[in-house]
Amino acid sequence: MSNLYWDDFERRINETVIAIKNNEEPKVRRVAIFITNKCNFRCGYCRVNFDKKEMSQNVFNDIVLKYKDDAILHITGGEPSMVKWLYNYIDNTEARFHLNSNCYLTPPKNIKRLKVSLDSPSENYINNLVGVKDAFGKIADNIKLASEYTTTSITCVLSRETYLELPKMVDFCNKEFPKLYALFFSVYKGIDKRFMMGEADINYFFKTIMPQLKEKLNAESLWLLNETLDEKKRVLQGIRFPENKLNEKCYLSLSERVFDCDGNEYRCSHLFRDGIKNHNSKVAECQYGCNKKLVKFNQEVEGLLNNV
Repeated sequence: MSNLYWDDFERRINETVIAIKNNEEPKVRRVAIFITNKCNFRCGYCRVNFDKKEMSQNVFNDIVLKYKDDAILHITGGEPSMVKWLYNYIDNTEARFHLNSNCYLTPPKNIKRLKVSLDSPSENYINNLVGVKDAFGKIADNIKLASEYTTTSITCVLSRETYLELPKMVDFCNKEFPKLYALFFSVYKGIDKRFMMGEADINYFFKTIMPQLKEKLNAESLWLLNETLDEKKRVLQGIRFPENKLNEKCYLSLSERVFDCDGNEYRCSHLFRDGIKNHNSKVAECQYGCNKKLVKFNQEVEGLLNNV
C-alpha cells in the first residue's frame, strides 16, 4: 500500500543504512524543486510570500541532468504552471517528474504523479477561496483529464470551513474522478480563526465525520486517513507528532535535496516549506512538520544501525 505516495521509502531506508555503515552519503532519491514564488490563486489560508521569482531554465536543467537517473524530481512552488517554459520542458525530457499544481492549467503528460489542491465540492466556495471566478470548473476538468494519464491525488485542507462537508467531498470525488488514486486530508496549521478548528469542531469531526469518511474512502485514501488522523491531537496546532524526538538524527534528509528558485540547495522540504532553511539538525517544528511515516523512517534506520 502507498508505494506511489511515499517516494521510494523502503529502498531509501536500506540504502541509508548501508551508506552510513560504509561512512558514505546515501544516494539522493528525492529532489524537491520550489520552482517559483508566483501563483495565479490567492487561497485564504496560504502563508506563501508571493513574488515574481522563478527558477531559470538553465538552473532547472542542471538539476535535472544531475539527478534524473536516480531521483524523483518533485516540482512545486508557488504554482509551477506559472513558469511558461516548464510544461513543454517536462514533456520533452526523460525523468521521473512529480508535480504539485492547482490544476487551473492542464498539467503536462510526462509526469509520474500529480498532487492537486481542492478543498470542497462547492463551486462557489472554491472560486471565492482562491479568488478566481472560474477556478472550480477548470480544476475539476483537469483532474478528470490528468487522472487518465498519470497517478493523480487530491489534497484537501481540513479546516473549520471544510470539515462538515468532507463526506460530500468524498462523494463528489468518487463520482467525478473514478480513476483518482487518493484523497488526502491535510490539517490546517495556521492561526487564522477563520480556519482553525476548536475543541468542539475536533470532537464532532472524530465522532461524526470520521466514521462517514471511513465508509466512503477507497483503500489508499483510508490508509492515509488512518495514518495522519489517528487521534485528536493530530488536528491541534503545533503538537501533531511529538513522538518525533528532537535529539535524534534525521536520516531522511540524507537522501533528499531541496532547491529554491535561485538554485540554492537545502536538505528538508518540510522545514523549507515552513520557512526554515539553515539547519543541521532537527528543530522544534519537526514535531508537527513531519508525519508518522517520516518519523518511522528515522526509527527504522536507527533500529537497523543498532541491530534492533
